[in-house]
Amino acid sequence: MNTQQFDKNHPFLASIKERYWLSHGNSLRQTHHVVLDLAGSGYKYDSGDSIAIIPVNVPEVVMRTIAAMKSFPDCMVIDKRTQQSFTLEEFLSRKANLGAISRKLMGEITARQPVQGKKLHLEWLLHEDNRDAFKAYLEVHHLWDLLDENSEVNFTPQEIADLLMPLLPRYYSIASSQKVVGDEVHLTISRLHYMSNGHERFGVCTYYVCSLAPMNTPDLPVYIQPNHGFTLPSDTSIDIIMVGPGTGVAPFRSFVQERIKTEATGRNWLFFGEWHEETDFFYRELWEEAESLGKLRISTAFSRDQEHKIYVQNRMWEARDDLYAWLEKGAFLYVCGDAHRMAKDVESMLIRIIECCGGKTEQEAKDYVKALRVDKRYLRDVY
Repeated sequence: MNTQQFDKNHPFLASIKERYWLSHGNSLRQTHHVVLDLAGSGYKYDSGDSIAIIPVNVPEVVMRTIAAMKSFPDCMVIDKRTQQSFTLEEFLSRKANLGAISRKLMGEITARQPVQGKKLHLEWLLHEDNRDAFKAYLEVHHLWDLLDENSEVNFTPQEIADLLMPLLPRYYSIASSQKVVGDEVHLTISRLHYMSNGHERFGVCTYYVCSLAPMNTPDLPVYIQPNHGFTLPSDTSIDIIMVGPGTGVAPFRSFVQERIKTEATGRNWLFFGEWHEETDFFYRELWEEAESLGKLRISTAFSRDQEHKIYVQNRMWEARDDLYAWLEKGAFLYVCGDAHRMAKDVESMLIRIIECCGGKTEQEAKDYVKALRVDKRYLRDVY
């Protein structure tokens, strides 16, 4: 009998049971639904939690890096953090961040660079006054790019291994209720694939999980990351409003599954947005079935289906009277997704709605939002 306790320090090796495209037809999105098998892990999770996946670097990138290091896959190195020995290929595949370049590594390359012009350029990038230029350089260069551009510099494999940052876990909102799916975790993952510095690049974890990881093979080290606070109200009669465009809809699939399973009497309202209804309406069947059962109200915004772009915050404004009425009756408001633009735009619209429908000044509306936060009725999971 397996009595091992799996956790952050001892992750469980999950297998992929199911993996399919959520984007249809000619969509420019690369969004997948992925089902992980947790049978035997003993993991328990609540709606709103996340799962951490410890990724594997893309093999092509690993081999490019080994070549740029002028080394060989079976060369042995020691992980300075654990003192364990690995082949260079194993270390670069599962232990090292190949997409990040530390100032320390660049500093070591600068100190050893014999070509004066290259040395001066590296020194310029590292100067305190040129932080923006350094950041811009990192955005389009990975480790192997830097090593190739400075091929005159020589390191031992161990020296480079000691200068690399660790490969950290990636966190994904869980898109399923354990009350419904049992020993599974469902995920909504957008595979990252782009060009920079003239080369094809891949999101480390998204590309591995969506394209490279073998099916039905215990290969993915995972652990549950509780999302304290971003949870359903314990009182199931409370209404909830969910704003989740794109992959931000993931935890709300879990919420709706659980609210239906537990026969919650509170109303559920989802604002979902993407590019095109025909190709990017993720989980449409679930939402429409829940709607037909009277368990969900859904407001959609497909930004590129008309000449002028429409976003979730525009749909909030159109339904402002109802939205404000729900808040006045005690509804919880959840926002999940992009922190840089969407979450800010949604909050700005929320303040505007409260001003308009509540007859408040801008400051009074901001205080209203602050009170929602303090009461834990305005909850965000943004990244």
